[in-house]
Amino acid sequence: MEKKYYHLFANGADARNFITNKDEMKAAFNRVGLCCSLTGAIVVAFSVEESHPHVLLWGEYDDCLKFKSYYVDISVRCISRRRGSLDGVKFRCELYEVSDPSYLRNVAMYTIIQATKDGKPVMPYDYLYGSGPLYFRSEKSVLPWLVDDEGVVCKPLRFGDLKERQKQIVCGSTSRIPEDWLVCNGYILPSNYVDVSRFEGIYITHNCYRVFMSSGKDKYSVVQDKMALVRGVIIDDLEARWLCETITMELFGRKGTRHITPQQRIILARALRKRYSFSLRQISMLTKLPETELGEYIK
Repeated sequence: MEKKYYHLFANGADARNFITNKDEMKAAFNRVGLCCSLTGAIVVAFSVEESHPHVLLWGEYDDCLKFKSYYVDISVRCISRRRGSLDGVKFRCELYEVSDPSYLRNVAMYTIIQATKDGKPVMPYDYLYGSGPLYFRSEKSVLPWLVDDEGVVCKPLRFGDLKERQKQIVCGSTSRIPEDWLVCNGYILPSNYVDVSRFEGIYITHNCYRVFMSSGKDKYSVVQDKMALVRGVIIDDLEARWLCETITMELFGRKGTRHITPQQRIILARALRKRYSFSLRQISMLTKLPETELGEYIK
């Protein structure tokens, strides 16, 4: 299967209290590295904020979808374990293919500028909870994850050299990252897994990178419009089922999806997307088609 770029994101309005403190922020940051180690997906860029993550991935669709599933599942379990419940968090992620080179430059930058764009007094190359510090930097640059709360530059440690309790805290899961990955101040260093050269290859030169970093709202509104389209409209499940039954009867003369063929289900999925802009997740539920199939047939 061909490798492509994919943008993974969550809707901040749905997950307003996804992260409530610094420990949860660090855990959400480390989960990016953990999920990368568990899948064949390559992380090109990412950032995490209190209400949502953004990740630009490179790889086969199934691997990137697996990354999304792992990130959501581990996040939900972590929230439940830490707080004793989901605490009203509705954490869902979307994933879509990025093929146009111009849009790729926009979405790659959009991914790492989130904190600055949302008003935090920090530049992307200093933001602790994203991959921004890695790009177009000199070898002498001190990365922020190496500096402790007292301003002391610390030496990274091999994950394999940590005690079991420390490993549990770093990963926040029973799953583990590779033994030779480096950790510092409790952070899984993004330099272990982020494909820096691939990101820099999107812009090629320092000056091009600078230009896109200072882009205006128009370029970012294109990304926001695309995300809104991908999220689709999520309505009450009972109404959604009624609409699905209506279209199924109209197209195939049958009330439900139980007795239609897989090919007819794909046709139905496309009709639901075109007419009602349902999200891929809800279409998957209605048509009983796996999201991996929908990603191939519905753009």
